[in-house]
Amino acid sequence: MTQQPFGTQQPFHPGAITEQQRERAISHLQSLYANGTLGEAQFNQRLDLAFAARDRAELSRALQGLARIAPVALTRPAPGQPTPAENVAGGLTHLSGFVTSFIGPAIVRAVATPGSKLWWEASRAFSLQLTAFALGAAALVLTTILGFGGGIMTLGWLVWVGATVFAAVRAFNGRPGTDGFGHLLLARPKAPQASLGYTR
Repeated sequence: MTQQPFGTQQPFHPGAITEQQRERAISHLQSLYANGTLGEAQFNQRLDLAFAARDRAELSRALQGLARIAPVALTRPAPGQPTPAENVAGGLTHLSGFVTSFIGPAIVRAVATPGSKLWWEASRAFSLQLTAFALGAAALVLTTILGFGGGIMTLGWLVWVGATVFAAVRAFNGRPGTDGFGHLLLARPKAPQASLGYTR
């Protein structure tokens, strides 16, 4: 690659890339070479293309055929969108309801930053598990007093399991876990007074 003399202004190219974008592409190529995905010859060829790239089209040629195997950590979420780590934490918070009922989500909500993605998802999980706990307790009381309702308990258990899994899967994918039935739940989450302005 030939370098221009110092102080020489480079011509403008539509879709010009930033040095940060170039560095991310080079870092990705280096990681693929390190784990054996790329051979030395292909690595050197693609590295030359990345260093010489002046616009997005040229940089894309250096990564052609590799985009689908790029690690998630290198994929930056759009502004206002949750990160992969936040998605995982939100999904796990919902799944904690299987073991702790509403206690696990309540703890996560208490330690999370108010208004953050995790805070909102923990609030949804808390609302879901608290509602399930209240309905389960009511069904148990009715079953004990009236002497029937075993079928209702089984149905309720299945609905609880299904709703928890459904909410966890949505959270893992970066979507609000209880959207669609959140209005039916107790203790629905509300924006904290000291909200950080996070988009739900």
